[in-house]
Amino acid sequence: MYLERPLKDFVEDTAARLPAPGGGSVAALVGSLGAALLCMVGRYTVGKKQYEGVEDEVARILKIADGLKDELSSLIQEDIKAYQKYSHASGLPKDTPQQKEARNQALQFSLKEAALVPLKTSKLSLKVIELAEEILPLGNPYLISDVGVGVLLAEAALEAAVINVQINLSYLKDSHFVEEKKREISSFLSRGRKTAEKVVKKVKGKITQNR
Repeated sequence: MYLERPLKDFVEDTAARLPAPGGGSVAALVGSLGAALLCMVGRYTVGKKQYEGVEDEVARILKIADGLKDELSSLIQEDIKAYQKYSHASGLPKDTPQQKEARNQALQFSLKEAALVPLKTSKLSLKVIELAEEILPLGNPYLISDVGVGVLLAEAALEAAVINVQINLSYLKDSHFVEEKKREISSFLSRGRKTAEKVVKKVKGKITQNR
């Protein structure tokens, strides 16, 4: 479990000639860091007298952000597990027609699982983006750049996760499943990009005003 090991291990293993961790795990980590930054903003707001008027709302956002941070972190390992299942299916024997059919079914099943993990990453990353929009006008203004970085990381995680969904969908034969998931990620991207752009624009505007 990478969450119980030094960050350097994850970085080095990602850089190594190893099939996992790969892009899916990296996307989950990046999304988790985006959520973590929103948590930091929340914790520098809650409990401060000057923000008493918004404390309850920020505390609500903080609780959600904390949950998203943990969920996204868990997907780092889930993505690795999904690849391992696919790798195992790839290694099944294919000497007879029956073995080939069994192997093909196992591959298709594992590809669906491999698509569902980054799909969840993309969905959760979208929620982080939307939380950034919520906390921006409420949070401690001294941490406004952290809101900006958080939303940019979440958007990157969303985009990266979608690519991982797409590559797995491209090998699937279940057209209904494929079209359904394509519609989902298209919606996530549209909403995420639009919201992230608004948040970043507001962050930059506020930073400019402070000069």
